Amino acid sequence: METGQRIEYETERLLELFKDVPAEQMQIANNLIQRVAFMQVTLEDMEEDIRAKGTIELSRTRPRKLRERTVVKMYNAMIRNYTSTIKQLLDRLPSQKADETDDELLKFLQRS
Repeated sequence: METGQRIEYETERLLELFKDVPAEQMQIANNLIQRVAFMQVTLEDMEEDIRAKGTIELSRTRPRKLRERTVVKMYNAMIRNYTSTIKQLLDRLPSQKADETDDELLKFLQRS
């Protein structure tokens, strides 16, 4: 599946989880959902790269040293932003729905 299709699929999955959020909250939540879907797909791609090529590489400059790969640094920064954005999304949920959606969101996150 192409990246755009994967992002669209993740967006639809999240929108389904947040379908009962009041309209005024959904204006903000929609932006967050778009960002989370993008980050989810991007993180999956980075994880695949890291699994295939590892977390460290030999530097190209002399003296040659082992260093953390750039994709690992980008992954670490993005996972922090992803976690923060998920928290912001959860804060938009009505309190009674939050517990149910927490379970659904955990399943969603564990799927990746």
